[in-house]
Amino acid sequence: MKVLKFGGTSVGDYKNIKSVTDIIESYIKRKEKIIVVCSAMSGVTDALIETAMKASGKDEGYRESFVKIKGKHLTTASRLIPADKRTKTNDYLKQRFAELYEIFKSLYTIGELTPKTLDEIMSYGERLSCFIIAETLKSRKIEASFVDARELIKTDEQFGNAKVNFETTNSLIKERFKKSKEVPIVTGFIASTVEGITTTLGRGGSDYTASIIGAALDADEIEIWTDVNGIMTADPRKVRNAFPLRAVTYEEAMEMSHFGAKVIYSPTMLPALQKQIKIRIKNTFNPSFRGTLILPREPQIQFNMKGISSIDDIHLLQVEGSGLIGIEGISSRIFGALASAKINVLMITQGSSGHTICIAVMPSVSKLAKKAIENELKLEIYEKQLKKVEVIENLSMIAVVGEDLLNTPGVSGKVLFALGKNGINTIAIAQGSSQLNLTMVIRKEQLKKALNVLHESLFISEQKNINVFLAGPGNVGSKFIDLIVKQHENIINNMSINLRFVGLADSKKMLFDEEGIDLSNWKELLKKSGQKSNVRKFIERMKELNLSNSIFIDATSGDLFVPYYNEVLSSAISIVTPNKTANSAPYKEYKNLIETAHKYNSEFRYSTTVGVGLPTIDVIRNLIESGDEIIAIEGMFSSTMNFILKEFMNAGMKMSEIILNAIKSGFTEPNPRVDFSGEDVAKKLLILIRETGKEYELNDIDIKPLLKLPPKGAHSFIAEHIKKYDSHFDKLRDRAIKAGKELIYMARYDRGKSAVGLELIDKTHPFYGLSSKEKIVAFRTRFHYEHPLIIKGHGGGPAAAAAGILSDVLKISKYTIK
Repeated sequence: MKVLKFGGTSVGDYKNIKSVTDIIESYIKRKEKIIVVCSAMSGVTDALIETAMKASGKDEGYRESFVKIKGKHLTTASRLIPADKRTKTNDYLKQRFAELYEIFKSLYTIGELTPKTLDEIMSYGERLSCFIIAETLKSRKIEASFVDARELIKTDEQFGNAKVNFETTNSLIKERFKKSKEVPIVTGFIASTVEGITTTLGRGGSDYTASIIGAALDADEIEIWTDVNGIMTADPRKVRNAFPLRAVTYEEAMEMSHFGAKVIYSPTMLPALQKQIKIRIKNTFNPSFRGTLILPREPQIQFNMKGISSIDDIHLLQVEGSGLIGIEGISSRIFGALASAKINVLMITQGSSGHTICIAVMPSVSKLAKKAIENELKLEIYEKQLKKVEVIENLSMIAVVGEDLLNTPGVSGKVLFALGKNGINTIAIAQGSSQLNLTMVIRKEQLKKALNVLHESLFISEQKNINVFLAGPGNVGSKFIDLIVKQHENIINNMSINLRFVGLADSKKMLFDEEGIDLSNWKELLKKSGQKSNVRKFIERMKELNLSNSIFIDATSGDLFVPYYNEVLSSAISIVTPNKTANSAPYKEYKNLIETAHKYNSEFRYSTTVGVGLPTIDVIRNLIESGDEIIAIEGMFSSTMNFILKEFMNAGMKMSEIILNAIKSGFTEPNPRVDFSGEDVAKKLLILIRETGKEYELNDIDIKPLLKLPPKGAHSFIAEHIKKYDSHFDKLRDRAIKAGKELIYMARYDRGKSAVGLELIDKTHPFYGLSSKEKIVAFRTRFHYEHPLIIKGHGGGPAAAAAGILSDVLKISKYTIK
């Protein structure tokens, strides 16, 4: 035998009730014996309470509210039951609504609403819905009967949350259903005293009714039919990837219910737990889905990993002072005061020193709780042994729940690391003695992000989402997008990482999509976007979305976004950039970025700023981490300079012709003065010097320009200016050829001294004979001095830069915990 309970959303309107009767009929066809418990129609209980409040408050609007409630039920009955079979239903509804209206009229006259009267009023919701359902089944030739639970479940007189007299109740239930052949449709939520006065069983009371009946009759299973596919791993309204659990224990279900899971009411489990009766959570609107089974832990059942529940809004009371240290009974006085004030405590933490106690409560009782504690400890507060109780507001509570917490090493560390990596600070933390839950208090504005971070970390182990924001989809940025499109399946399959672009911005438009931008059509989508590009608004939107595992890629060539780097990093959003501006800024600004990234557990990666696709920065970091010391650095960092000098040495052309061709062909920076002034090479050298741990500034480098271009002027004007240098360069070339040497533009650092400029090198130098497309850097270290460590390769161009950016992104992605 099974007990089926259908909640308010399941019987919310005539369409839903039709689905419920279809489900009931399917059980009858399978010849299964069932007892059905139903709630009031969705929204009716709240409407009854509101109408009662209006009537007792002398608000004549109660009449209109009453008419709406009445109309809802009459309409529902008329759509479910044929007119020729509706007489009994109409008579019943007419009688009940006449009674209910008289109660409301009395309230309006008296101007007072007692808990006793409110229970009587609320009982009508279940009585009306269950009668309609029973009569609907009868109209479909199914033997059914309406059963008023007030005749079966007996309680004390604690109106609003009555306590059940199980001895009397169990006897009445057994007697009523001993020989029952029809399908009983039982009113949930309501009960009565021994004298017959109506009571209610509190929040979620219909679940409780089903459990009471199931336990009394030793049912095989209790089914709770609701509007979701079972107990979810997290609230699906906040976590898009939440999914239903196959099975949980009674204890896990109660923990999740206590911490905000709405699917099941915690006391429901108690009668079932005592009788070891399985409870299954099913979806009225997807009846074929297996749902979640609640049962004792059995060796043959494989449990899914935990669940994450949350309470959106809590306050934290902080009791602090030396008067807490080593004083016997102080804690019991605090909790005794809260108990006397009938305040439910959600969580308690106390430091090992005993100097502070934190108590989490619902916001509605925080003022009362503060007053209760301060009254109890008024002497200690007066003598300044304790501070006044501080109330910290705008907080939320998260609980990671599961029996596996007991036997799974490292879960707590994984949870806290995942939160910290995404910039979410835990204000208080506690683990229950049962080890069924790990509970944390966080800032309310971080709740959604925290839930998604933890859910992905604990449950979505197959694939990790990385949310990418890209500014500057030009040469490098567009190549990066093309690379992601090409490598998408490979990255998912080999690394279980899904790079999801959620923000794009060029100089004209910006585009956002939290679910991920379609990269096959990104140019058209960006072009059609109605959002004009705005750096400040782009940063604000990125922060506002507050997505887990977020990375901002600044692929712009200027300094538009650089002033916002600190703000981005302090929002726990990592930055990847090929832009040298931030790393070559004054040392104080550069150092501040590094410290901000460290403080907020974000990452600042810029491997493509030097060598583009060569791992120069990673090599320095690895050498230093291994205990080595960088003594000297030599490098050819400019593809432009290398190309021009190779052409000059081999083509026999004038330097002015080669430079002008390079400018026209786009081989230089948009502003060619940056290349030929030597400033670009100097900035790259500066970045490497700073990576060694040295406090260094750009003006510490002796910069010798290849040539000085006029500050303004067209190509023809620049060409005429460069011609002045042709004779000088011709002499350099002749001297180099005669000596068997090459001209290169070199960056050098050695024991604190640095310079960039034109040099002649012979065949013994490792940089000799480098092709025009290669870059090279040599490190002399404590362990690699006589024979320097050399990195050489094709390190230039947008494609190489895109590959370097992807490398940085994947390194960050691997560091973010699953």
